Amino acid sequence: MTVKDHTSLLEGKISATIWRNSQPMFMAILLLLMYELLESGLIALGSTATLTAFGFTVPITAAMTALAVGTSIRCNNRVVKSACLEKESLSSNISQSLIISALMLLTITILALIFSEQTLNLLGNNNWLTSEDVVKAPKLALEQSSYINNRYFSWIFLGAVWQINGILRALNFTQLASNIMVAWLVLKGSLALLLLLPQSPWYYDSLVAISLIHAISDITFTLISAYILQKKVKLSWPSFSEFKTQCQQPKLTSILVIGQQLITPLSLAILTLIAASYSHTYVAAFALIFKLEAIILLIPMALTTSMPAIIGFNYWTGHHERVKQAYRYMFAIVLIAQFVIAIALSYTIDFWANSLCPHDSVTIHLKHYLTWLPWGYIGAGCVIVYQSTLNAKDKAINATVLGIVHRLILLIPLAWFGFNDGEYSLYPALMLGHLFAGGYVLYLFRKTSHLDRHKTPIKEQLAT
Repeated sequence: MTVKDHTSLLEGKISATIWRNSQPMFMAILLLLMYELLESGLIALGSTATLTAFGFTVPITAAMTALAVGTSIRCNNRVVKSACLEKESLSSNISQSLIISALMLLTITILALIFSEQTLNLLGNNNWLTSEDVVKAPKLALEQSSYINNRYFSWIFLGAVWQINGILRALNFTQLASNIMVAWLVLKGSLALLLLLPQSPWYYDSLVAISLIHAISDITFTLISAYILQKKVKLSWPSFSEFKTQCQQPKLTSILVIGQQLITPLSLAILTLIAASYSHTYVAAFALIFKLEAIILLIPMALTTSMPAIIGFNYWTGHHERVKQAYRYMFAIVLIAQFVIAIALSYTIDFWANSLCPHDSVTIHLKHYLTWLPWGYIGAGCVIVYQSTLNAKDKAINATVLGIVHRLILLIPLAWFGFNDGEYSLYPALMLGHLFAGGYVLYLFRKTSHLDRHKTPIKEQLAT
């Protein structure tokens, strides 16, 4: 088994450690988010009705990605802890983590397929279809249904790509993990341009084309990633008794880590449901806005791929002062980066809004969004990175509570107030929700950091 030395995470300047481990994944995350925006932008080249149909599926596909990432986080955290405390059974633990995560996604996929139509209708999709042209509605409904069902079928492969990538990062193969992600997204982007760009000779004017892009790229890179992992770590198939023992262990932490990834898609679904009751233009705008949000939060997203391992290894080996120092650098990076991005966007609002969508009714929503939300993401970025590191320390309950406070307790009531106050008051209301959540994170950090300083090193606790 090839396992890289982890002492680089425990020694040297913490700023250099963060840069060394975050920089390789930056390009991968950037390409991931750019692909998401490219996909929505290509759909926006068509009719507003097609963009709206796609918009109703966004909360569902966001939940699919979130659960895939959730199983990846679970694998990453388990491998980090095993590499620190159970090195002799690391290979077996990796195999078991992959199998259990795959079974989780398979079970959820079956349930999702059974209730696919009901889920779309719950978001207000059926009410929108009945308001569309009688001739167009059946075609839109068929496209939409085929697209989302195809995405369900390839879900387990999406999860596998993320899980194996998380394991490679946990084993300190960060550059390799980044290269795999970059290649995966280059394939997705190339296929998207071939099938979704109107000037392409292979142009396929249907939402189904998007599902084909995901299926081809996800299946291909599941096979490639599995081969690379097997070459790096000689995976051992767990015995039935080992697997049974693992399944019988308490699963609260794993359930919380995976479940908390659904909090954001749930908030998006609630926002879509409320928005659809006011105007379907909101839903079309959300198809682009939800993708833009991830792009603007690129720096925090990139940090979530590296900071859990950095915080986790130092935490589980008792380097609490180094953990505290890492947090300070992490928050400083997020606050400065999001502030600079917000200023840059404030001077280029018209350019981005007009470039992303040709429909005036949607463009005006994008302008209001870009005016307000980038400032709110200063707080949202702090929430994202802090939540990811709490999971690395087995504080899944704290991370879950933080996600609920941010996305459900703060954002949804403020969004409802914004919808009722005026057509575009939604956006400053959401900005306030993100800022309040960021303030709450900084309060929690100050409150808990001095407690961690006095804790006994984890290895000593385990020894006693």
